[in-house]
Amino acid sequence: MKIEELLEPCPKCGSKDKTQHRDLDREFWAYGANGELKCSNCGHIFITRDEAIDKRRAEEKELEEKNNKN
Repeated sequence: MKIEELLEPCPKCGSKDKTQHRDLDREFWAYGANGELKCSNCGHIFITRDEAIDKRRAEEKELEEKNNKN
């Protein structure tokens, strides 16, 4: 998610406070990936956990394809 998207106000309540949930690596607890993003005030969901996972997989696939071309 781009910083501009993180700074956008909530469409329901106008708050700019958001909570980013993380999916922690079970083996290395210090590592994690972005999960659900929701408004801290009203709970509006900007991105679901499943959408975040799909986005990560697409980015990983794109990076892998780019590396395979080189």
